[in-house]
Amino acid sequence: MDMDTIAAFSTPPGESGLAVLRISGSHAASICDRLFVPSSSRFAKPSAMVGYTLAHGYWGKIDEVVLACFRAPHSYTGEDVYEISCHGGQAIRQAVLDSVLAAGARPAGPGEFSRRAFFNGKMDLTAAEAVMDMIGAQAEKQAQAAYRQLTGGVSRVIHERTDHLYGALARLEMLLDWDEEEERPEDRELLVCELEYAERELRLLADSFAGGRIIREGLAVVIAGSPNVGKSTLLNALSGRDRAIVSNIPGTTRDTVEVDLTLDGYLVHLTDTAGLAIDSDDPIEREGIVRAENALRTADLILWVLSPPLPPEDERREEEVRIDRCLAEGKEILFVLGKDDLRLTLSAEKDPAHYAVERYPDLPSMTWSDRSEDDLQRLKETLVRFIESGSLMSPVEGSEIAAHDQVKSHGEGQSHGLLTHARHKTAVDRAVELVKKARADLQAGLSFDLVAISLKEALTELSTITGEDVSETLIDKIFSRFCIGK
Repeated sequence: MDMDTIAAFSTPPGESGLAVLRISGSHAASICDRLFVPSSSRFAKPSAMVGYTLAHGYWGKIDEVVLACFRAPHSYTGEDVYEISCHGGQAIRQAVLDSVLAAGARPAGPGEFSRRAFFNGKMDLTAAEAVMDMIGAQAEKQAQAAYRQLTGGVSRVIHERTDHLYGALARLEMLLDWDEEEERPEDRELLVCELEYAERELRLLADSFAGGRIIREGLAVVIAGSPNVGKSTLLNALSGRDRAIVSNIPGTTRDTVEVDLTLDGYLVHLTDTAGLAIDSDDPIEREGIVRAENALRTADLILWVLSPPLPPEDERREEEVRIDRCLAEGKEILFVLGKDDLRLTLSAEKDPAHYAVERYPDLPSMTWSDRSEDDLQRLKETLVRFIESGSLMSPVEGSEIAAHDQVKSHGEGQSHGLLTHARHKTAVDRAVELVKKARADLQAGLSFDLVAISLKEALTELSTITGEDVSETLIDKIFSRFCIGK
């Protein structure tokens, strides 16, 4: 790795009250010595600063600044790090950076400060990834999950799982030193039990990704249904503002409308879609339907709006085809029985609630009216429960949807760990299969050396999560996604 002294602003571009330039590397002190003049004799020159030190002064006849020193190894990167807090005007920012580069530093690449921290043992890969998650967090639960990962939550769980596998591997290595005549059936049975436990714990860890991904990325909720059933009204009610145009004219929404909102600390990506009509001669409306169907394919949860009166039978059959297709793809669907205040005037044949129970008895539904604050609150609570439980249950008409009792929140107190990155999930899945193979080989009476190979491969997979055994290609890929200055 190129260990030149690097420099970049850690604060985003644009005007601001202050901006912070970070310098890291072996020549950071000498560069600051040439450019920084302390405002009084009580401040030491940069190369004489020790530990964590602050000094007020002037930077290269450009600006009045505060210089902070973080001595190696007690710094973010593990190297000598200096941070210049200057005024945030664009001209001043550029002049300060140009002076540092002219003095011998080079511009830092994306994620290069965190990359150096990883190579210098200041953090593992899970913590490095959590840095970017912290920066990108839009909601409280996202930030909490990122902080737990940053402070070693995922690493601790991975180390617990690897320690258990190392114990089983050590037992195998001991048995390999014995003569075949010395092997006892109980030794093999004990190893099988250990691997069953390891496989079960790894599966629990892998299963946590379903909820962890939603916490990290946000819950993708798509509002779908026939034209003029109240989809845009529902989006406006959930978002708390008139984001989508509402009218009595079918086909008012021609494109997807996206809104981000926060519910009880969870990020929700809400998408309103064009009405799913059977056919249309309007090319814009047809494109809106295509985009609506694309949105359905990426949804975590679909709020399918059914409102009185029900559409004609041919339109209803086409809608059922789309619903059945979503169910076949494993999508979760909640029927929202809109315009509930109009249902009292309808016969059973035209009542969406009656239709939903008859045609889709296993799908959950709830009534909703834009005139009822209680209905809106109940829907919001349902979305939060879905995030925390990962599933919907079929309730009695009009009742709240209950979460699975045995499923705990994916938030704080997750005893088996919480995976939020697909990279981690892939590695754990591979480790599960390898441990499963090792257990099956033991039960089949195969030699211990073959079982040991599978366990070693499982340990290698787990070590890629923390970066203890990882390729340069993967490191480049991870840190290339970081922003400049971090």
